Amino acid sequence: MEDNERVCDYFTRLLRIVNQMQECGEKFKDQDLVEKVMRTLTPRFDGRVATIEEARDLSEMKIEELQTSLEAHELKMNERSPIKPEDQALYASK
Repeated sequence: MEDNERVCDYFTRLLRIVNQMQECGEKFKDQDLVEKVMRTLTPRFDGRVATIEEARDLSEMKIEELQTSLEAHELKMNERSPIKPEDQALYASK
């Protein structure tokens, strides 16, 4: 996952690759995908990853559940973080 990449964009990219590999005969279990995502998240998700690993049996977790959990966490982080100067619109006056 890239530092500035949104969770939904990361999952879209990942699942596109998984679908292409499945078309070539590769088989994936949800557990494989869940573990792959958890290993490749940026450090800003470290707390959420630790919480999920402690609270859930990863072999039972669906990839959709992980995506929902991470998107909810991302939304909370974005709501709580101050607006970055590069994200603000410029305002000019005479």
